[in-house]
Amino acid sequence: MNRLYRYIFGSVLGSALLAVGLFVFVLVVGNAIREVIDQLGSGRIDFGTFVYLIVLLIPGVIPYALPLGLLAAILIVLGRLSAQSEITAMKACGFSILHVAAPIFMIGFLGSLFSVFINFYYAPAADSLYKNTLHNLVRDHPLQFLQPNVFIRDFPGYVIYVGARDGEQLKDFWVWEMNEGRTSLFLKARTGKFAYDEETDAIQLTLSDGVAEKYPDPGKEETLPTLSFKETTVSLSLERILGGTRGPKKWSIMTVQELLTARKDPTKLGFTGTPEQLEKIKFRAQMQIQKNLAFAFSILSMAALAVPFGIKASRTETFANFGIALVLAMSYFLMTVIIGWLGKTPELRPDLLIWLPNVFFQLLGGYLLIRSNKH
Repeated sequence: MNRLYRYIFGSVLGSALLAVGLFVFVLVVGNAIREVIDQLGSGRIDFGTFVYLIVLLIPGVIPYALPLGLLAAILIVLGRLSAQSEITAMKACGFSILHVAAPIFMIGFLGSLFSVFINFYYAPAADSLYKNTLHNLVRDHPLQFLQPNVFIRDFPGYVIYVGARDGEQLKDFWVWEMNEGRTSLFLKARTGKFAYDEETDAIQLTLSDGVAEKYPDPGKEETLPTLSFKETTVSLSLERILGGTRGPKKWSIMTVQELLTARKDPTKLGFTGTPEQLEKIKFRAQMQIQKNLAFAFSILSMAALAVPFGIKASRTETFANFGIALVLAMSYFLMTVIIGWLGKTPELRPDLLIWLPNVFFQLLGGYLLIRSNKH
């Protein structure tokens, strides 16, 4: 019995670690391509900072990689045992499917506890550090955001072009102020300066010796004059680019202490509003707490469903098992997203409904496991 437990435990754990590593790599690469590859390619960050930011992205994807990795590992290991008639041999020796599943459920439970720690502590801390690092890069080196002969679209509502750069001096400035996809104001200046303003948490673009041309509103044919200016300033808010570091944090990057504080007294975290609005904020904190917990225990829920599927699949093909794992995981995530849409209707108790995917997966997995044990 102990040898069987050790064998199943070791096989599933080893395969799970490899699969989790693969999914972490894929998810981190996806986030890196979306968020920091352009920063490296444009010279805004050096390679050392790029690697540091990549490391900070890892904790945020672990909660997604863990259930996927364990799912794939269970399906691979049990699929191989079933295909080689090892499951049948175990039954013949008096071992039930429950004996086979016991060490797997232990891994699932330990993985869920680990995911609780990640969801409530490590991932929020790493995400906050990631955003603060990006903010500090812009604050300390604002000129890195402007590359000569490149159209910069990083600042919402603006398109910026710089013809040349001579040390701290920027020359041949073109600025388009956009409104709902159309140009509302065009600025052209001979020189300009780029500096960070701590009071407004924004980059101040100071243009000198230029002209300004305002475009008419849609449907109007009025002719607006072109104005010359000696100096003008454009404020580019970092809050709109990076989410800001002032005021309340986003729910997804709050630690458990911050969420509990928000649920009890949101004003301590900088939230303001009417009593009704504060009650909604308290419920939103409660919703995030339950969501983090439910998502952590999705690992155990998916393990419960993966065991009978793995035994029944009887496949040794790795890609087929990975495909089944993805289908099961995407089904869980889709159910969670749909329930999350109810967050603005507290009367429906979405903070409790968020556990429905776990309940459904565990009940279905238990039913299929009992059926597999009888055959």
